[in-house]
Amino acid sequence: MDRVALLAHQLRTPLSAINALAQGLIRRADQLSTHDVRSKAEKIWRASLRRDELTETILSYTRATAGGIVLNPSEFSLDELIRRVCREQGGQEPSRSIRLQTRGLPAVVIGDPILLEQALVIVLSNAMKYSPPDQPIEITARKRVGMIRIVVKDQGIGIPEPDLPFIMQPFFRGQNAKKLPGTGLGLSLAWYILKLHGGDLEIESHEGRGTKVTLIAPETNTAGLSYSI
Repeated sequence: MDRVALLAHQLRTPLSAINALAQGLIRRADQLSTHDVRSKAEKIWRASLRRDELTETILSYTRATAGGIVLNPSEFSLDELIRRVCREQGGQEPSRSIRLQTRGLPAVVIGDPILLEQALVIVLSNAMKYSPPDQPIEITARKRVGMIRIVVKDQGIGIPEPDLPFIMQPFFRGQNAKKLPGTGLGLSLAWYILKLHGGDLEIESHEGRGTKVTLIAPETNTAGLSYSI
């Protein structure tokens, strides 16, 4: 499957789900209980979130390859940003346990909060997608020698060792993830965002035992660097 066909297929999947569920609600509106309506509405909501996530990733990747992503640095609370991401992503899976520990973070950091939030959302949503819903996700955030390190650790399917050197290449997907939804663009985009900040993205993983992704960014970044995907 070529890249354009892959993207079209991934976008079509949540749209097809939304269409089918909405038609079911219309046809059976007078037969459904309140519980059934709520259940179907929640499935529509989740499918729409998936579609929005895919669209934003594709658009951001397009801007990145064209050099169209530029940092817009400002002062912000990283602790608040991380907690908001955990709260919003966790709301999509209420039964999921997300364990957050932040320690020694500066009250204010300088960087692009919108881009850094997007990178964290990509990594956390991957951890949720590739691990069972009954398995917790651990997030720790620390400051070390002027650098912020945010570690997201899951207990999911992991990445096969032969795939690890290629996992951040655009459109690449691990052998054990190809049947799951995804474009293979997320990690490359998160890596790009962190590189723009003068940071990096590190991945440790063992197939069947989970993955640990570390987002690294300087405490202060006002200029950014030039990188290409």
